[in-house]
Amino acid sequence: MKGFITLVLAILFSVGTFAQSDLQQMLQAEKTFQEAAGDKGIKAAFLDVLADDSIIFHPEAVNGREYWSKREDSPAATLIRVPKYGDISYNGVLGFTMGNWRLYPKGKSESFAQFGQYVTVWEKRDRRFFASLDIDITHDKLLFSETDRVFRGNKSQDPNKLSRSPADASMNFLRMSMSEERLGAAYKKFAADDVRLLIEREAPILGKKRVVSEMKRYISVEFPKKVTLFQAADMAYTWNACEYANSNEGLEKGNCLHIWKLRGKKWWIVLGVFARVESEIKPILKMKQKSRKSE
Repeated sequence: MKGFITLVLAILFSVGTFAQSDLQQMLQAEKTFQEAAGDKGIKAAFLDVLADDSIIFHPEAVNGREYWSKREDSPAATLIRVPKYGDISYNGVLGFTMGNWRLYPKGKSESFAQFGQYVTVWEKRDRRFFASLDIDITHDKLLFSETDRVFRGNKSQDPNKLSRSPADASMNFLRMSMSEERLGAAYKKFAADDVRLLIEREAPILGKKRVVSEMKRYISVEFPKKVTLFQAADMAYTWNACEYANSNEGLEKGNCLHIWKLRGKKWWIVLGVFARVESEIKPILKMKQKSRKSE
């Protein structure tokens, strides 16, 4: 019996060690990209790390490798990315990193820089991590502190033994975003307490309470024509072109990414990104016609 317990503990320890190794490998891939951007240039760095079927947004969704292969490099520019937050699936196949980026001319101070946040989705293929999706937003200045960092590994037990799918949760989220209660209600039902939400040219929104409050002004104009979902064990991501009526700004189009994590028996959104695509179109508000009797 003692030998059996020892064997079980050894197996659990090896699983935890393997998971931690996967997390470190993913973070090393992020670090390698940063080093390549400095040594080889931005174009070469992206071509080194992007998967053959990777997706980036410029501004619509395009194949990442094809985009960078056709783009001329800019050796006079320096790109720095600092990861702030990340997580990886139990089986070590799917993970993500989120952090700050800044771009500025070489030899110039950061007073010349452009700022923003990025999210990279990583997939492990042939024992190596490749970026399968990369999305970023811009800001006028650096908004996240670069000292506080959170990177989560995996637990020693599989949290998705029953192979639960996030498909229903993601579809219900999209449907609720079109309801009269607006996007706030959808996040209230599906956002994790520690959710992070990134929106173009807005300060990062941290925590469920703030996300729900801020998103009450948005309502989906129509159900997306195409939604991409990829799942590995207890983690998944969805992205789609999205269009919202904003009660403050008018009609807003963009690309939406959500990272989902299975906690307990429910799928929760732990990270969201809305990368706007500039549009001058304003929503047409339907007004009720007055009856002749009231005139």
